[in-house]
Amino acid sequence: MEIDLAALADNARAIARLAGTSLCAVVKADAYGHGAPGVATALEAAGAVHSFAVSLVEEGVQLRDAGVVSPVLVMGPAQRGGHAEMRARDLTPVVSDGADLDALVAAGAAGARVHLKVDTGMGRLGIAVDDAAAVAARARALGLEVVGLMTHLANADVDDPGETDCLTWRQLDRFAEVTAALRTVAPGAMRHAANSSATMLFPSARLDLVRVGLALYGNGAWAADAELVAPRRQAMRFVTHVAQLRHVAPGDSVGYGALWTAVRPTLCAVLPAGYADGLPRRVTGRGAVIIGGRRCPLIGAVSMDIAIADVTDVAGVAIGDEAVLLGRGTGVHGTDTITTAELAAWSGLTPYEVSCGVSKRVPRVYR
Repeated sequence: MEIDLAALADNARAIARLAGTSLCAVVKADAYGHGAPGVATALEAAGAVHSFAVSLVEEGVQLRDAGVVSPVLVMGPAQRGGHAEMRARDLTPVVSDGADLDALVAAGAAGARVHLKVDTGMGRLGIAVDDAAAVAARARALGLEVVGLMTHLANADVDDPGETDCLTWRQLDRFAEVTAALRTVAPGAMRHAANSSATMLFPSARLDLVRVGLALYGNGAWAADAELVAPRRQAMRFVTHVAQLRHVAPGDSVGYGALWTAVRPTLCAVLPAGYADGLPRRVTGRGAVIIGGRRCPLIGAVSMDIAIADVTDVAGVAIGDEAVLLGRGTGVHGTDTITTAELAAWSGLTPYEVSCGVSKRVPRVYR
């Protein structure tokens, strides 16, 4: 797995220019499979982001251990002992339940800076709109400093911005009302609601900060954001090599279940990568790899450790040649790119699942 750090920094700058506001890089789930310590330290060194967001306390601790000094927002609910750990490691808690206030104070976090999360329609985490003012006032009374007010949008990736009654607009309207009401309690609090899709498609959602994950890594397709399409580059390249070449005669099958049978003399490339590495088994019968700069169909079932490509029509393939499962491949026959969205479509997954699904046994190399 090769991670293009320049692409990440360029993407971050391009998104910040488009948004015209501060950028919080979402690096939860090991930076969507890209490797959170490597990604966060590179973005911080480049001065490309304002802060980072994770889901778990453990993820925030990992960033601190890697030397990250920027603000780190812990968006998920803390497990037992998590409030004390956040205080000890200077992590910023997101309060999504009034009970979090008592846990923070009990952990000696008086004076800590917190963000309040309001549920405006996602229906998962968050303080009810009607309770937000009371929770904010209680936080202040307990000695906690409310420095952020946030919500999470459920439908920004599917709603039409031109449809004024869609859920995204309703959520943004509710958030505007509640943040206005909280100004007396938290006058300087930073407001943030936009994920990647909202940042691209709903300019009024950008507020004081945008929380961007998918777009930061060069994934996602937003036809409306012509300004951003050109500079956004996919940062992940998933690569293996041809381990063996095998000749298969017509009528012979390949792989578990004999799902593919040769109809002509076929040259097969054995690739030492499978679903245990993050090549989804469901690409069976649909997927391809790039060898020598040309797409080659994957044949037979993708197994735990092995995939097979048909390289009959690619002249000069040799053992050791690079085989690109995801990203750009260049060779004597040209250049092609397999996007995360394309691999997701082949496998019936989302782009999030594709990048997060690359397993820990695949080394991350930062370029």
